[in-house]
Amino acid sequence: MSTKNDIRQYIVDNWLSGDGRGFADDTDLQENGILDSFTTLALVAFLEERYRIQLDPTDVNAENFRTVNDLERMVEAKVGQGNR
Repeated sequence: MSTKNDIRQYIVDNWLSGDGRGFADDTDLQENGILDSFTTLALVAFLEERYRIQLDPTDVNAENFRTVNDLERMVEAKVGQGNR
């Protein structure tokens, strides 16, 4: 499974009750009420464990956590840095 599909599936399974209809890779997670402070922390834990990366507090921001596309870009950059 690709990084993007993996992240999307995690969000659908955990916060959309398994119903991904209308949920796209460019859906604004914050604007649509999917991410709040608690779900953001859970998503950080998932990403760090799943991809064996370390997210710095500065990585957890509105730009990186806006859409699945943005999350994929951040994770791929971290993995590419050898930050496993």
